[in-house]
Amino acid sequence: MRLCGLAKEVFERAKAENGNVTCFSSAPARCDFLNTHQDYKMLPVVPAAIWKRTFIVCSKLSEPGVVRVKSLTLEKEGVESNDAFQSDEVELLKGKWFGNYFRSLHKLVSQKYGMVKAGLAIYVDSEVPVASGLASSAALHVSLAAMYSELLGLGLNRMELAELAFEAEHNVMGIPCGRLDQYAASYGGIVKLDFKPSISVEEFNGEGIFFTVADSGIRHSTAEIHPVRQSELNAALKMLREASRGSLSRMLDGDFASVDWRTIREEHLKDLLSVIPPRLASRILFTLRMQASTEAALQILKYRMVNRRDLERLGLKPVENWLHALGEIVNLQHILLRDLYEVSHEKLEAMRDSALEAGALGVKISGAGMGGSLLALVRNMDDAPRVEEAFRRAGAQSVFTTGVGPGVSATLLG
Repeated sequence: MRLCGLAKEVFERAKAENGNVTCFSSAPARCDFLNTHQDYKMLPVVPAAIWKRTFIVCSKLSEPGVVRVKSLTLEKEGVESNDAFQSDEVELLKGKWFGNYFRSLHKLVSQKYGMVKAGLAIYVDSEVPVASGLASSAALHVSLAAMYSELLGLGLNRMELAELAFEAEHNVMGIPCGRLDQYAASYGGIVKLDFKPSISVEEFNGEGIFFTVADSGIRHSTAEIHPVRQSELNAALKMLREASRGSLSRMLDGDFASVDWRTIREEHLKDLLSVIPPRLASRILFTLRMQASTEAALQILKYRMVNRRDLERLGLKPVENWLHALGEIVNLQHILLRDLYEVSHEKLEAMRDSALEAGALGVKISGAGMGGSLLALVRNMDDAPRVEEAFRRAGAQSVFTTGVGPGVSATLLG
């Protein structure tokens, strides 16, 4: 097996400390490309896997049922980087303990597929900045899911790995996330992840699409953002139902996750939105406009052609080049996130302005917002250095340019 860079480092560390390596797995980070903050509403989302990955190396121990975890990422930061637990009594610890990601996946695997009897030493290192809006936790959970699938001979496919990782984070850890991150890490590439009438994945060609990604250095937590917006949507829907009647009232029946947003058009609500608080009305408008712009972007991605009428309906200037048209939609989606969902930040806006001035086609928040990373769509790799430098001048903590990368992989070594 050929390894390079960080992957080789974590492999050699595990081998040196345990004398053997049993399994190697990795999964990519992702850019939250299109339809941000829509997955928990059961609307399609479009993530793009990138070249940065999380790497896991597993060795077997002579002590049955013992699991030892070492985070080389945290070790480099000089903070607590070790965890250990027993397979037959896995409990999550209080607070934001890093080991809970490993404990949750191990516990779930044991519940679904039987107790893991072998002793394990698990080493992890990552190229993905933590809490930067690039789905570092999903890359970790999906890598772990693939590792256990190989170790136990489960033969889980990409969807099953994504679901296992989602269950660990959402159900076991209790984090109110959607499925976007886990599916992006599992499938790789650019995918449309849809939830109705059932979960489905449509894959798109990512060739020739490059992103410059800038970490603002401002840390955020989805657990502090999602519940607030979800509560606001529920309050808005309740008020709209009470102010409407007949078929429209029935169309609005349900909560943020059960309403069929795709059947609702902005013109249906034009006489109603003025009777509810502006803040709540903006959450509804955000949802509808993000979905409409994503539908137009998917057509561009699929055919690599531009329908001028689609852009005009979105209030965008008509452009001929498909990549430039995607940039216009990326810009629109950021404006919706900033103005109607209020998840931007003063520093993010300054960074975004600099990147656009340097020639980026479109720049938007990648992830939940309130910090984290910005994603800039660039024409090609030659344009990327100017955009990278603009981000740095505006205060980005780290910057890199990436293409679209492959999904999860795992190899059983012995």
